[in-house]
Amino acid sequence: MIWSKKKALRTNLPDYVDSDIGLPVFRGPYLQQDTQMAVLFFQADADRLTALCDRYLNAPSEGQTKYVPFMSHVAVVFAETLATSGDERDRRVGRLPETEASFWILTVAMRKVGPIFVPDRLVWFVPFLFANEGDVIATGREVYGFNKQLGQFQKPPVIQQPEFSIDVMGIKEFKLEAEGRVERLLEMQHTDRATGAEPSGTWSSWDKAKAAITPEILKTLATDSKNKAVEVATLLVTHQMRLVFLKQFRDVTQTQQACYQAIIEAPLMVQTFRQGGFLAGEYVMTVNPLDSHPLADVLGLRLENGAQRSRLGLWMKLDFMLGEGIEIWKAE
Repeated sequence: MIWSKKKALRTNLPDYVDSDIGLPVFRGPYLQQDTQMAVLFFQADADRLTALCDRYLNAPSEGQTKYVPFMSHVAVVFAETLATSGDERDRRVGRLPETEASFWILTVAMRKVGPIFVPDRLVWFVPFLFANEGDVIATGREVYGFNKQLGQFQKPPVIQQPEFSIDVMGIKEFKLEAEGRVERLLEMQHTDRATGAEPSGTWSSWDKAKAAITPEILKTLATDSKNKAVEVATLLVTHQMRLVFLKQFRDVTQTQQACYQAIIEAPLMVQTFRQGGFLAGEYVMTVNPLDSHPLADVLGLRLENGAQRSRLGLWMKLDFMLGEGIEIWKAE
């Protein structure tokens, strides 16, 4: 496995020059403390998800990397957290409150063996993330390659009832005279309709959470492939998950080119699990069409009249850490 190879630290890198004004782009690792998180699963078109992986993760390397969607579902994650650094210097700065909503796609990272690719590991791809805090956006984009964008939120009073909305600086229709303005992108609303995974108490540990979540995930994904059950279960029973990113910076002279471009993977580890449970009732996500943010089209969300019901929902309160990443591939 690529991940098991020991990373050789480069010794010829220049020191990063921190700004004297404002909060720093934190050094890693990165801690997300007192996190309250809701996760809702929605059906999506497998071909659209494949095209998304091809564009961001496969095409840049011209065949040297291959990530394929594991399932035709997208996990929509809403979270409130206190972001800080695990670095001895930067942790003294304090913690930054952040609200974010993101879209997660579970992928299979393939490994090339001779002329063919074989499945190697499960990796979460987060193509889009909206956050309300500029310094956290800068850290995510500059260090890992998170496609973090600024968003404004109406937040739920409690995470067990995650009704929320996202507003963005957007454009409804591209044209020469168009001007960006704050537009509603997405709303999540609760309905009284029952779902298959009704609350049956809360989970007080990560082990209990995994034991409860695994069978519900498997039922939700049964329409994709029963043969995937073992791999999904393996993913859910490990403390460490992996994320994959396209990290790139636009060149200053040839602005249609990238002066740096790489496929990055990084581990995400649960540190403290406080509480969790399934969401009661059903949630409906409404996505508004914006030319600047064609979210439903790009993700292949199966909307009816602009909305879709969630297949499964859960909430958690926990701390987690995003560790140091590695370059799986880098443009030379």
